[in-house]
Amino acid sequence: MINDSGGVVMKVVRESNFELMRIISMILIILWHVIMHGHVIENCSNSGLRIFLQFLQFVLIVHVNSFVLLTGYFQSKSKFKLKKIVELLIQVIFYSFFILMFAIKIGWIQNYNIVTILNALLPSSVGDYWFIASYLILYIFSDYINMFIERLTRKELKNFIIVGFFVLSIIPYLSGMKILSNSGLNFYSFIYLYIVGGYLRRYPLKDTYHFKRMTIKHYRVLLLFLFFLVSAFNYFINDFAIQIMGLNSLYSEISSRILSTRLTYFTPIVLIQSICYFEFFRTLKFKNKFMNLVSSTVFGSYLFHDNNIIRSHIFKITGIDKGSFVSINMLIKMAIITIVIFIIGFIIELLRKYIGKAIIKIFKLIKLKFIY
Repeated sequence: MINDSGGVVMKVVRESNFELMRIISMILIILWHVIMHGHVIENCSNSGLRIFLQFLQFVLIVHVNSFVLLTGYFQSKSKFKLKKIVELLIQVIFYSFFILMFAIKIGWIQNYNIVTILNALLPSSVGDYWFIASYLILYIFSDYINMFIERLTRKELKNFIIVGFFVLSIIPYLSGMKILSNSGLNFYSFIYLYIVGGYLRRYPLKDTYHFKRMTIKHYRVLLLFLFFLVSAFNYFINDFAIQIMGLNSLYSEISSRILSTRLTYFTPIVLIQSICYFEFFRTLKFKNKFMNLVSSTVFGSYLFHDNNIIRSHIFKITGIDKGSFVSINMLIKMAIITIVIFIIGFIIELLRKYIGKAIIKIFKLIKLKFIY
């Protein structure tokens, strides 16, 4: 690249560790949806496979938290930009509108009118994606959250995180959501994770406590070990709750409290697991242009496959929600469907970006033509 003064400027390729995390987290989200929306566990009659799939759910569950932690990690050092809001709204409207048109064309939707089409072209279509809606609200308030983070001392910020962990996670978990209900699908949970991400940016966990005495290699091994240990603990404590259900009134109460948070994103166990997952990718250091390109399309993969219309048909088309599964072939089929959905989303989003750039260039040429 050449700058305005005629000097040569090397194009900087950003680190790819968190880009890899974005890609893997999106694959985890798609696989999660394949299992949940495809009713895979309900259709699995093989007890061994069923146990594996149930355990797999507790491994995959970090996907949402990882994106919010990452938002806090980067955005806590950045400023709010209206352009980013506009770009995301355009992206959502693009998928809502063109998926609707596609569905009408092939006959998935037959009862529609002008209001149906207009709704797909309005920002209100964001409401079809709970994560995007929460993310947008979080981003709008990001500058104010950043001021809060910056004005607190390290000790004050750490104490806030500890108190937030107790109030937003431990209390709902131990009370079975009776004192405070918090599944992690709300705005204040996103704010909390954002602040944790900002804290980890300022005060790296590796440089604190006993972790600073470890080599990076040993730290990574510890993080992976803790991640799967916590995942296993989450599985076994929920399996225990199922086993003791109905034995007596005390056991039933314990069981109901545990199971009320079974696959929610904000239990103390899942939060610890999410931080281990996030910290592991933070320790990686490498650069890869193609991986960065793929990472830039992951929101497109989400908007494509979790669209209400696509979601209601994709699992019927693949046949994943039909019949009883008894062999390992089910796992292979799940893996293939997950990767195919991700690749289709990647291709669509890449085309959308190129088309968008082409349109912008055309408008610029038209503008220049009128000027001159």
